[in-house]
Amino acid sequence: MISGEDILITGGAGYIGSHLVDALVERNRVTVLDNLSTGKMSNIQHNMKREEFRFIKGDIESIETVKKAAKGCSIIIHEAAVVGVKHYVVDPLKVLLVNSRGTENILEVARKTDAKVVFASTSEVYGRSKELPLREDGERLLGSTSIDRWCYSTSKAFDEHLCFGYHKKYSLPVVILRYFNSYGPRAEGSEYGGVIPVFINRVLRNNAPQVHGDGMQTRCFTYISDTVEGTLLSLEKKNAVGEVINIGSDVETTILGLAEKIILLSGKKLKSEFIPYESFYGKSYEDIRRRVPDVSKAKRLLGWGPKVNLEDGLRMTITWYGRVVH
Repeated sequence: MISGEDILITGGAGYIGSHLVDALVERNRVTVLDNLSTGKMSNIQHNMKREEFRFIKGDIESIETVKKAAKGCSIIIHEAAVVGVKHYVVDPLKVLLVNSRGTENILEVARKTDAKVVFASTSEVYGRSKELPLREDGERLLGSTSIDRWCYSTSKAFDEHLCFGYHKKYSLPVVILRYFNSYGPRAEGSEYGGVIPVFINRVLRNNAPQVHGDGMQTRCFTYISDTVEGTLLSLEKKNAVGEVINIGSDVETTILGLAEKIILLSGKKLKSEFIPYESFYGKSYEDIRRRVPDVSKAKRLLGWGPKVNLEDGLRMTITWYGRVVH
């Protein structure tokens, strides 16, 4: 575990960012930059009185704000982004502009302050590639640019290119992490959130989980403690610099199977409700049937592998949401 560092976490009041704060603030000085568009003060409130912690409300689109937040920092963990499937189809322009401008600002400030950057990318970058399991050096396959679904993937891929560009031209130490469907306490449970918190939120309120399509599409779900551990290891390992690394479970689960498991673990008597994609996202959406990471590179470079199985992770997440909902 790194210690004695000054660390900036953008999006640090959000789901993954706030867990990183908790993991790092004991031994380091941590600054959070967040505009609270999706992040919540409740996620970081317990750290507000710490001398080692400071919070700045602001946008990554403002380079002056980024300069202020990054002053004196040797490490920047860039988690802030416009994310969530609903955002992709409601305001794709916002997704593209905020994510690209924000990342460019982070990299430019890091270049001038000699800070190491860990960039939070996404499995969405792979699109609907059928080269399974998905390797970091594998092909990307996206749909038409007229389909808004692909704007987030495109924005994050562009950001990855920015990271590699700054690394190549300026020798900026960067690490790119492609997260695969992270879940756990604090994950956004509204319609803008991921499938697990959305399902749990509905089930705990005695509403049937809404499964899109036939429910046979698969994902690999990664509990938050595993996501955090992979991120922390990327800060420590020098051989991770200049690399892109998958951070995710490699155990496939169908979305229908996930819904049924959440119903069972919640002790509810509900049946999943099947919803056509068009009724929720409109016609500007295309789904991905399977998404499975190859995590051999993470094991080789970081010594990392997922530890928490889906059932245990769901139990802990359901317990947390049970306290929030009730």
